[in-house]
Amino acid sequence: MRILVYNKKDGEVWTAAVKKAFPDADVRHWVEEESHDWLADYAVIWQPPDSFFVQQSRLKAVFNQGVGVDSLVNINSLPADLPVFKLRGVGMEEYMSDYVTYGLLHFYRDFDLYRQQQSSPLWKQHRIDPKSDWTVGVLGMGVIGKAVAKTISGLGFPVIGWSRTEKQIEGVKCVAGDEGLQHLLKHSRALVSLLPSTPATQKLLNQKTLEQLPKDSVLINGGRGDVLDLEALEHVLKSGHVRGAMLDVFEIEPLEKKHPLWKNSRVIITPHIAAPTPIEQALEQIVADVAQIEQGEMPPEIDKSLGY
Repeated sequence: MRILVYNKKDGEVWTAAVKKAFPDADVRHWVEEESHDWLADYAVIWQPPDSFFVQQSRLKAVFNQGVGVDSLVNINSLPADLPVFKLRGVGMEEYMSDYVTYGLLHFYRDFDLYRQQQSSPLWKQHRIDPKSDWTVGVLGMGVIGKAVAKTISGLGFPVIGWSRTEKQIEGVKCVAGDEGLQHLLKHSRALVSLLPSTPATQKLLNQKTLEQLPKDSVLINGGRGDVLDLEALEHVLKSGHVRGAMLDVFEIEPLEKKHPLWKNSRVIITPHIAAPTPIEQALEQIVADVAQIEQGEMPPEIDKSLGY
């Protein structure tokens, strides 16, 4: 079995881990400048260039090193009939639940206000609202979204979950479609976006949709950066309609140093660290998926037309 690995940033780490997970396979790291007469059976990759699939013409399947596959499915040379598999949780849901919980409690317990008061300095206590007044809307009910919604519900917050098709999740009010989105926005004091990047979700959070949120609502984006229109966010922050935001992802990363959001005291910016891939757990899933394929079975693959 031949396995090719590509990750521009962490290629050596992933290659070593894949070699350990597949001790009997011929595992190599792909370098664009080198000759590629050697053709792999499987690829374990993250954001490869277009030339990757031009050179690798014998692949049985591709395994994405993360949950988001938008950069992969938009590669022109990706064969339409090549199966693509994304990671299905493998521990990232716990990381994301931690991240969202931190952000939610930061605003729910008024730590943003206390931080601002400290610079004054001002000693002023704020009343703690009942959690029943803090409905949390979660956009995206995939593996990670479901886990986040259930975690937040377990803390005592009412949760509304929105997805393309309606789901059934214990403790979560699930909605779908345009009407469901409007209902969620209208009632969410905290909005959490965990949506993938697709033509249907890009700039979904714009000035029109953000202004449908209740006044003094907050936003947490841990999904994909291009779902959120940053200019629209700046507008609703300035107007006071949205109280604050915690942002982990951006359409262009890193966020440019001159961007005004860096200096906005009501915004927390983190460098795409909400839910990193646990490599060991990821490879356990990939090993099991490869074994299935070798036995003539097919694990759940992504729908390229939907982008996830």
